[in-house]
Amino acid sequence: MRIGIVGSENSHTVHIAKSLNVDREVPGFEVTHVWGETEELARKAAEEGKIPHVVAEPPEMIGQVDAVLVDHRDGKYHLPAARPFVEAGIPVFVDKPFCTNLEEGVEFVRFARAKGVPITSYSVLSLQQSAVRFAEEMKQAGRLRALVTAGPAEIDSKYGGVFFYAIHQVDLICTLLEAVPLQVSTVRHGDDGVAAITFEDGPMAVVNCLKDWWAAGFTATAYGDEGVHHSPLPFDEKMYLAGIKRFCKMFETGREPVPPQAYLRPVAILEAMQKSFDTGQPAAVEPVPEV
Repeated sequence: MRIGIVGSENSHTVHIAKSLNVDREVPGFEVTHVWGETEELARKAAEEGKIPHVVAEPPEMIGQVDAVLVDHRDGKYHLPAARPFVEAGIPVFVDKPFCTNLEEGVEFVRFARAKGVPITSYSVLSLQQSAVRFAEEMKQAGRLRALVTAGPAEIDSKYGGVFFYAIHQVDLICTLLEAVPLQVSTVRHGDDGVAAITFEDGPMAVVNCLKDWWAAGFTATAYGDEGVHHSPLPFDEKMYLAGIKRFCKMFETGREPVPPQAYLRPVAILEAMQKSFDTGQPAAVEPVPEV
């Protein structure tokens, strides 16, 4: 199956291409086309990932690929880039975040449904073995009272503020809790910040947004009636492989791996989080409709 990638400023593009084209981690799938934000970025990704074709404009891939990945640093560009491919009936994996505006995201899911085209989006953090273990082991804490995460995130990032990298923590929280978010309250301290999320039925969650906090990676702590479970969340040696296998399976079967709420709820939370950081006031989380 031929895959095209829109976007090459992220390191993800090269890692995915190497996994499929060089290491042949998922037989039957190959990255054949790439478009870059600049020609230099595209050529570099093509060389390092052994991608045979560089296109001047993303729509040139239509008719040449069977599936597409959309991978920009700033999520606001994701859905406009994905639309022509869905219009053409080509399945799309949208790298996290799915988008930076809930209303736009809901409309796009409805558009894809009307076209009968499978789409999906997710962070790979929740797919790492450390996160899978944490999800199982935190059950030992009993009824959950609070879930606390920490990791790199940049409140004022030019790539969409907290959407750039806080998406990993928020996606993990939504995966672990599967609860309806209601409100986000934040506190800033210099370049760092803390966001508290309340849910309709469930514990509260606290997200520590720490600028440039790369050395220690991500951590999570679950506080329950029967104890506490804390764990660092290191990435697997092949950190992208579980995510690659997941979207390749969707491309092959046409079955979406997660419901739209799984990637729309993080968008709604992050919108409220950014608003709260910007205003210094609590912000309501917009409800995510069934789509």
